[in-house]
Amino acid sequence: MAGSRWEDLKSKIFDVSEAFIARRLQPSDVLFRCDEGFLVIFDTERANAAEAQAAWISEELNRFYVGDEIFRKLKVSSRALRLDQSELAAFFAAQGVSQVSDTKLGDSEGQKEEQALHPETLRTRVAYEPVYDLTRQALISSFCLPVRNVGGVLRFGHRHEYPFEAHVTAQRDFDVQMLVLDALEACWAKGHSAAVCLTPHYRTLVEPHDRQEYYARLRALPEHLHKAVTIRIDGTPDGAPISRLQEITGTLRTLKIKCLVQCHTLEFEIERYEGCGVQAFGGAMKDLTRGSPIGSDLQDKLAQLVARAARLGADTYAAAVARQTSFMVLRELGVRWYSGPFIAPLLTRLPLVQPLSLSMLSERSDTLEPQAAPLPAE
Repeated sequence: MAGSRWEDLKSKIFDVSEAFIARRLQPSDVLFRCDEGFLVIFDTERANAAEAQAAWISEELNRFYVGDEIFRKLKVSSRALRLDQSELAAFFAAQGVSQVSDTKLGDSEGQKEEQALHPETLRTRVAYEPVYDLTRQALISSFCLPVRNVGGVLRFGHRHEYPFEAHVTAQRDFDVQMLVLDALEACWAKGHSAAVCLTPHYRTLVEPHDRQEYYARLRALPEHLHKAVTIRIDGTPDGAPISRLQEITGTLRTLKIKCLVQCHTLEFEIERYEGCGVQAFGGAMKDLTRGSPIGSDLQDKLAQLVARAARLGADTYAAAVARQTSFMVLRELGVRWYSGPFIAPLLTRLPLVQPLSLSMLSERSDTLEPQAAPLPAE
C-alpha cells in the first residue's frame, strides 16, 4: 500500500487502533495485540453482546480511517468466537498473541492525564428510572441516567455537567449507551421483555462525528431490538437550528427508533421539532422535583404544553413525580408517561416490563420516605 514505508505505517496503525479500540471497551474486557490485528476478550457477562460490540467497533474504525488519504483503503473486519480455556490458549498461539501484550484498560498515559484533570467523570454508572405508561397501565421502559459519585454526592444525568466540555459529555453518553445496550441484549437473550430510553445530550448528537459513533452502536443492534429502544434528547438549547434537529432525528426514523425530547422549561419551543416525528415532550419540572403541590398557574402552563405537543402529534411525559396529588393532576391534564419516586425508585439493574394498575397507584401514600442512594459509594 505504501511501499517501503509500510512497516512504519503499520506500527502507527496498530498504535492508533489499539487506543481507539481500548476507548470503546469496559474495564472488565482485555485487549491483546496480535501479529495482524487485535484480540478482545469480553467479560463473560457480556458474551451475548460480543458479536454486536465487535461489529460496531470495526465499523467505527473503518469510518475513522476513511478520512485519511493514506489509510482510507484499509478494511477492518471482525468475528466473534466462544472458546473455553484450552481453546483460547491454542487460539493465542495461532494468532501470535504475546503473553505480555495485553492492554489493561485505563492504563494509558492519555487516560491517566484525563483522570488527573477530571477524576470524577470517569466512573460512569447507570441508574434506571422506570417509566409508567398510563394508557397501558404498565412500567414499559426506563430512563437510563448516567450516575457519578462525586465526594459522596450522587449526580444524575447531565444536570451537573461541565458547561463547555463537550468531549466529557459525549464520552459519558457513549459509556451509558454501551452499558445499557449490553444489558438489554443480555435480558432479551434470556427470554425476558425489557425496554430502555437512552438519554444522550444534544451536544453529543449535534456534533457529526459523535453522532455517527453513537448511531453506529444502534445500527449494530439486532433489528428486533430497535422497538425496545427509545432515545430521549436532553439539553436542547433555546434557538437550536431546525436543520440540526432534523439531522439528529432523521437517522432515528430510518432505524425505526422513537425519540422523546426533554424540555428544560414549560415554555420551551417544541415547535422547532415539528416534522421530526417526536413521540413525546416533557421533563422534570422544578415544582414536581420539590414535591410541592401543583398550583393553578403551573397547571395552566402544563395544560398548554400538553396542547402544543398534541398539535405536533406527540404526547407528554412528566419526570420526578413525587406525590400522588401531582400524579392525579397530571393525569387529568392528559400527561401519558410518568417517572419519579411516586412511580418507582431508581434501580441499579435493568427492570422488566411489568403491569401496574391505576388502582395500585391510588392506594399508595402521598408522603413517601426519601429514597436511599441507589448506588454504592466508590
